[in-house]
Amino acid sequence: MFLQRKTGLYVFLAFRWALLLIGLLMYAKNNPVTPELVLTAVLFQTLYSFAQIRNLPKAKLLTAIIDVCFSIYLISQTGGLSSPVLVYSFAGLITFKRFVTWNVYYSIILLYSLLTPLLFSSAASLSMHEYMIKHLNYSFVVLIFFICMGTIHYGIKVVRNEYRKLMLVYATSSYAASAKNQGVIPYSEGVLKKVLDDREVILCLVGASDSEKLQSWRQTYYTNYLKQNRPYSFKVYADVPSPTGEVLPFYIETLKDRQGNIYGWLLVQAGKDELTVLHKLYIHFLLIRLEADQFVKGELAQAAETAIGKERDIIAQNIHDGIAQELFFISIQLFQLKQSLPANTREETLPFVMEVEKKVKESHRDIRRFIIELKDEKRKINLHHAIEKLLQRVTEHTEVKPTFEKIGWVAHEQLDIEEAIYHLVEEAANNVIKHAQAKHIYVEIEVTSVQWAITIRDDGVGMKSSNGNSGGSYGLGGMENRIKSLNGAISFHSEPGKGTTIMAYIPRERSMAYV
Repeated sequence: MFLQRKTGLYVFLAFRWALLLIGLLMYAKNNPVTPELVLTAVLFQTLYSFAQIRNLPKAKLLTAIIDVCFSIYLISQTGGLSSPVLVYSFAGLITFKRFVTWNVYYSIILLYSLLTPLLFSSAASLSMHEYMIKHLNYSFVVLIFFICMGTIHYGIKVVRNEYRKLMLVYATSSYAASAKNQGVIPYSEGVLKKVLDDREVILCLVGASDSEKLQSWRQTYYTNYLKQNRPYSFKVYADVPSPTGEVLPFYIETLKDRQGNIYGWLLVQAGKDELTVLHKLYIHFLLIRLEADQFVKGELAQAAETAIGKERDIIAQNIHDGIAQELFFISIQLFQLKQSLPANTREETLPFVMEVEKKVKESHRDIRRFIIELKDEKRKINLHHAIEKLLQRVTEHTEVKPTFEKIGWVAHEQLDIEEAIYHLVEEAANNVIKHAQAKHIYVEIEVTSVQWAITIRDDGVGMKSSNGNSGGSYGLGGMENRIKSLNGAISFHSEPGKGTTIMAYIPRERSMAYV
């Protein structure tokens, strides 16, 4: 309470001094006041103020009790329940709040409010009801005091509650550690639910990395819905159908990173104007933390990617300069050995030499393939990341804007399937840059436990024919053969001036891990 602080205590004591002097002056206008009464009141108020200022808890409580008794005496000397110092006496009850809880404090006020008229009615030989009828102003003072204290109590409760919420959001110095243990989405949703008065909160992160905990089916549903029905504003109230078909009101805020790219949406179940300014302030604070966490993760991922790339290049170069060169040298030596074999032993020895030469060449090819694999960007981290880097590289320094969407994720997949998908996107993207005259290229890769679905779409001039070959200019025949060799299917749809859409489906092995 504010009385625990010296500044608040000084303000309160000054307020009581003012009430005492004003009360005595008002009474003195129509009634004679003895100097002894004024001197006693001033002396007691001085001692009371001194005792309250001193840091002595027992003396403060004892002084507060004595102050109540003196207030009753002062009221009796200045007109009873009609006394102008009545407000001064009730103000003295405020000090009791320093020692008791609010429930006990309300009981003390009620007891004082009933005991005071009971004493004065007994002294006047009247029933309490008759005495109160003659002093209705007392009831008014009691009512006003109860209202004031109730308002203060409610205000303190609200302020403390909002302060706790603010600290819960702001004092998240352990945000990264907590989010790592619980997952970014569950942790952020839990904090927001607490500060938004237990409203339903759904956090959809479309840019979450594959290493993070995956979103629930509910978040996946709302994420897909918002992808197809983008909010028309950065912050908007809208009715959204739930997975069960029920239409619910939501406050939707689009999440953007520092480059202005959308990485998700925040949905809070609330009707229009239900969220207060403080609620939105808490949301803003937490989203700042979330965006900073996403930025740091992105920077760390990029640094890790760079480090891994450099390490793989070093390994590949060392293999190329070491083992590959040695195998090449051995191959040359075997060739020379073949040429220099004596005629009398050539027929017996030559088959063994040729077999060794064959094995050396096979090992050399394997080593060359390993070097290519180490340097090939499609195997650096995972297929999704490789395709994302591919699109950035192909569209760099062009006017074509790439958009990459991924739905689902697998921990492991057969290499030939990943290679087919990667080369399909690579071939299609290069064709868009070279021939389509497009402004946008959109790539979507969806994986389920059953199949891979790849959609590649542009807004260019379209192909002259939709058979996947287009007179050789769209060279996807090889990709069509590769997709079909994996028991997949591929289709091309194009209209002049309306762009081209390529859709491919590749079945998966049921034994492969799927998330």
